[in-house]
Amino acid sequence: MAREKGTGNLQLEMNGRYTARIGINGRRLSRSTGTTNRTLAEKFLNRLLAPLGLGRERVPLAEVWRLYEMSPNRRDLAPSTLANKRTVWMSFAKWIERNHVEMTQLAEVTPVAVAEYLAVFRSRHSASTYNGHICILREIFRVLAARAGVTDDPWAGVCLRADDSVSRRELTLDEVRRLYAAASREGAHWKLLVMTGIYTGMRLGDCCRLTWSAIDRKRGIIQVIPEKTKKHAHGRPITIPIHGELLKGLPSPPDDGSQYVNPTVADYYLNSRWRLTDGLRRIFKAANIATGARIEGRMRRSVLASFHSLRHTFVSLSANAGVPLPVVQSIVGHCSTAMTRHYYHENEDALRQAVAAIPAIDEMEKRPGEVPVAGEQRGKEIPERLRCLEECLSMGLVSKNEYAATRKRLLEEI
Repeated sequence: MAREKGTGNLQLEMNGRYTARIGINGRRLSRSTGTTNRTLAEKFLNRLLAPLGLGRERVPLAEVWRLYEMSPNRRDLAPSTLANKRTVWMSFAKWIERNHVEMTQLAEVTPVAVAEYLAVFRSRHSASTYNGHICILREIFRVLAARAGVTDDPWAGVCLRADDSVSRRELTLDEVRRLYAAASREGAHWKLLVMTGIYTGMRLGDCCRLTWSAIDRKRGIIQVIPEKTKKHAHGRPITIPIHGELLKGLPSPPDDGSQYVNPTVADYYLNSRWRLTDGLRRIFKAANIATGARIEGRMRRSVLASFHSLRHTFVSLSANAGVPLPVVQSIVGHCSTAMTRHYYHENEDALRQAVAAIPAIDEMEKRPGEVPVAGEQRGKEIPERLRCLEECLSMGLVSKNEYAATRKRLLEEI
């Protein structure tokens, strides 16, 4: 980093170590830094100059975000991630401006001010939000530390909190039935959206933006790259077999050349997200499904059930039906079976019997609480599960070893 005249410099000695040199009142002082590392030598020089008010570039808090955004040292981020980081920084900068008017430069932020800010923030937010906030602010300080002359990181020693996040719960079969009925009353596009979520386990954005090019009716599959993983290196297409009920519910491709299967909700998602949010809120309310609860110590209600709950339900029903977790992982696009297990919710009925397949919605309406006799059900299940297993093998969703082990286990149950 180039320094202004009179703010000191570093000199590389014959022994490979750096010497810090500064000028004060016409006198030149030299101090050995004791290190051969240029970065550590810069920090030593900055500490030497700090009491004199020299050695650092002025980086006002108001300019921090602009400089961070332009910095070649930061990671390349998606626009949405960058916007989220900007929101976090602006929140912190405004708090400093209100509560510590004496701090106008990045290098002037102290550990005491950071501790005061976190004490207020901690009391109002969950552990995951709190930890994410800290990581973002810590990174911004790290990226600009050398430029601003930050010698002591005010975030050093700040500990993260234990996770206390509340996961979305799965829906019961009766709740799924009520949700589908409420969506049907709301309109055809809402009915199709909920049906897509039930039978594919895709996230809301992927259900809304499902295109005809992703659907292969002849092979009976949907192939799509989830939006969440598209920007990552592991972003790859996932293959979802089309459930018979969804296949019957899909409309015919339009003649107008529309690329979206559900163009109305696609328009809501892309251009007026509030319409989508309000519509789903009405549907959940009409289905008498509570979507949130007040948790002590949090400013906002925690979300317990949402459209994403259909994804949890899909994973649970598939796992309870005896589908191997690696297969479920492949269908829903998880990077690991650990994430799939997080979505898997055991229930008493699942422990008593294995469900052959996700039931059709019409069947839920006819027998919302009926439980088949275990022996009779098993006899009907196994041939169907063997057929599904063979399809999974043909599509490359399971390895030959997994296929052989699962097939052997199923045949032993006959």
